[in-house]
Amino acid sequence: MTPSTPPTTSKRREYDTITRTRFFDAFDSREEGVGVGTITRLPEIEIPPSTGRLWLKQREQIGSQASRRTRRRSSRLGRKPIVSASILDTITNQEDPIHEKSYEEQVEELELECKPRTLQHHAAQAGARRFKKGYTSEISATNKQNRVNYGRLHKNKTLTGFWEDVWFTDEVHLLSASLQNKAEYELRFPGQENRKAHLREVKSSGLKVTVHIAAGISYNHKGPLIFYKDPKEPSEKVYKPRKPRKTKYQTDSEYEAQVQEWERNQPEGEVIPKGNAMSQAFYAKEVLPIHIQEIQRLQKRYNRKIRLQEDGDPSHGNKSMDNPCARLKRDADLYILVHPAQSPDLNPIEAIWMIIKQRLRGGNWETVAEFKAAIQREWDRITLDQIRKRIREMPWRCKRVIELEGARVRSSVW
Repeated sequence: MTPSTPPTTSKRREYDTITRTRFFDAFDSREEGVGVGTITRLPEIEIPPSTGRLWLKQREQIGSQASRRTRRRSSRLGRKPIVSASILDTITNQEDPIHEKSYEEQVEELELECKPRTLQHHAAQAGARRFKKGYTSEISATNKQNRVNYGRLHKNKTLTGFWEDVWFTDEVHLLSASLQNKAEYELRFPGQENRKAHLREVKSSGLKVTVHIAAGISYNHKGPLIFYKDPKEPSEKVYKPRKPRKTKYQTDSEYEAQVQEWERNQPEGEVIPKGNAMSQAFYAKEVLPIHIQEIQRLQKRYNRKIRLQEDGDPSHGNKSMDNPCARLKRDADLYILVHPAQSPDLNPIEAIWMIIKQRLRGGNWETVAEFKAAIQREWDRITLDQIRKRIREMPWRCKRVIELEGARVRSSVW
């Protein structure tokens, strides 16, 4: 009987280091015109031509290491890790409350046989580290319920039948000092930065003012930007001298004459309210008439009623019926869309303010006029498409706020 032929296998044969060295020596010392196939058929080598070409490619990639025989390391070698991958998945799971606890608490709760420092080391090796959590103001239980009620009331309102006929209004206060530094980002691994060595020095413009603005938008119209309570230029600020005090050497008549002279020298001019607060009388005189004018223009153009939405600021006069703002709205026969408190996520103009702030970052303004011009320029760049994209989310946001039981609603655009 003829001996049977051993079965062939598709597994690649692993040649030893001697064969690899002979091949590379022969290839490097070959004569001109000798190819890889000729060298692989030499008696002391005898390897397939494809293997020779593979070795040459490996040498180009990893250098001299290709001359030595390599084996895959077994995944079972070495001792079992103290902190397994499943433990790391547990403590980094954002849905599990344990990810917020300290390493000491995590070791105790999971009954791990290691010290907190060891757990921290393994987490860092896997690329995980602790980040400071972001915080926002808490929405009270009452306001959460009001937000849910708002969503239930308007969840079935359509864009063409309701939301496109709402005039969304708001006021915002822009601080020049906080906007002049533009956020910059860098690509790096956690723990790679040397913060003190790479701190970026930023030149301050010196302009530290707050500009107060108000505006209104609708699905088909963008109103004018309203600047109010304009701050004075730093060079124009006049500091009022203190009222004189009576000295022990002055008579009553002399002191009275000094006080009268001090009063005559007081700077004249319009008194601008301080801070961000706005009185109802000021709002009714400076801001609300412009909103009414825009609403009346839209009602005349589209021949239908336009609703006014304001937030719950006391200056808007929505808490009582007998105040300057309420009387002005009644005289204009306005429809009011009641807006729940603590709900910037249900007012699309808030999203427009976010766009403007982002575009303003990194500006360098020397005067109030330059700062106001930059704000006006960014407002002019806001398009109706950007406004409409955010107003179109209102039906979805009303349904979403119900699902979240009054919590804040977020999306990719706002």
